[in-house]
Formats: sequence, structure tokens, C-alpha cells
Amino acid sequence: MKHPNAAALEAIYKPFIAGDAAGVLALCEPNVTFQIMGKSPLAGKYDAKDLSKLLTNLREFSGGSYRLETHDVMASDQHAVALCSEFVTKAGKPEQMRMAHVWRFQNGKPVAWYSYPRDLYQFDAIWG
Repeated sequence: MKHPNAAALEAIYKPFIAGDAAGVLALCEPNVTFQIMGKSPLAGKYDAKDLSKLLTNLREFSGGSYRLETHDVMASDQHAVALCSEFVTKAGKPEQMRMAHVWRFQNGKPVAWYSYPRDLYQFDAIWG
């Protein structure tokens, strides 16, 4: 049987992948935050009102080529982790970044998202 937080996370990725900030936020706690590691222009902490900007930047900085695929979702009562690949084309070259998205849950809804690249140097170079 699937953990309820895993099911919640799978539901969140549908609007997330579509770039639908309002759809993502409707499934999260109002004070949810989003954090991207590294030194690239995308790095930093975003609150709920900035999610639309973050999703727009992912597409703009990639020239519209950004694509996200989830491979696996694992969950406990307080956390859920999505193992993902993010794809972009930069300077005509297709790139794949392996990611771990860690979500913190309270009361059955996400309150925080942390994006961890497997290779931070690659991530910063692609988004830099």
C-alpha cells in the first residue's frame, strides 16, 4: 500500500511538470517554501508567491527546453523524496541532471521542498 504522502507527492508533480504554480500551491500548505542549492541564478529560497517565477525561470533559462521526469517516490509521515531527472538543451547539447527532491510534510501537506542535484558542479554549469 502506498503511503499517503507518496500519493500526495505524485499528485503535486502533475501541475509541477506542467508549470502550473497555482495547481502546485493548491496541494501545499500556504507557507510552503522551495529551495534550490548551488550558486546558479536559480539558486535560493522561494516562498509560495515566488513559485510561479521559479517555474518560469526554469523554462526561460533553458530556452523552453526544460523537462522533468520522476522515477520513484518514497515517503514517511514527515518526508517524501522524489528521484527525478531534469532535462535541458544548452548550446544545442542535451543535458540530463539527476536530482533528489526532498519534501517536508506537516498535516499531510508539503511545507518545504529542497532540490538536490547529484552533481552540483554540472547543475551550476548548466544554469550558470
